[in-house]
Amino acid sequence: MKVYIAGKVTGLPSGEVFTKFGQAEFWLKHNGHEVVNPMRLCSAGWSWGKCMRVCIAEMMKCDAICLLQDWSSSRGAQMEYYVAQMLEMNVFMFIPKKIQK
Repeated sequence: MKVYIAGKVTGLPSGEVFTKFGQAEFWLKHNGHEVVNPMRLCSAGWSWGKCMRVCIAEMMKCDAICLLQDWSSSRGAQMEYYVAQMLEMNVFMFIPKKIQK
C-alpha cells in the first residue's frame, strides 16, 4: 500500500520535524509500505501554499494517509485528513513507542 504521512510542520524546529516524519517513514517501510514523506517534497523557502499544492497532488497518488500524533494542531494536516476522509482513503495513526531504559 502507498501511504502519505501527515503531521505538523509549521512552527516547529526542522530537526524535530525531520525526525518524527523519518520515524514514521522507517516504520511504514519496515512494514512493507511504499511511503510518501512530504518532508522530501518541498524546498526551503517555498510558501505554505506551494508546499500544500505539491503535497496534496502526491497524496492523491496514495492509498492511505498515516497521521502523526500532532496532526490535529496542523492546518495542512487537517486539510489532508479532510480530503482523505471525503475520498474514502484509508486513514491510520502512527504512535511511536517509547524506548525503555
